[in-house]
Amino acid sequence: MTQVYRISKGSDVGDILDSVEALQAFARDHGPRRHDVDEHSLDPNPGTTVSARAWGKVIHHQDGQVVTDPATSR
Repeated sequence: MTQVYRISKGSDVGDILDSVEALQAFARDHGPRRHDVDEHSLDPNPGTTVSARAWGKVIHHQDGQVVTDPATSR
């Protein structure tokens, strides 16, 4: 099963990315703010359901530091 991440700020969806490193790069490129992240499991079999769950958040701080904060229930 393929995992992808949907990063967003409020109701604005930013992008669909394929790794935690890509999430960090996206946050770095879009300035200081907090982004919410959902994890999606894509089943390669046609006709099956895509499942999604809250993954956590990525925070780009004013000092340039980017922190990933996965949900604690994982």
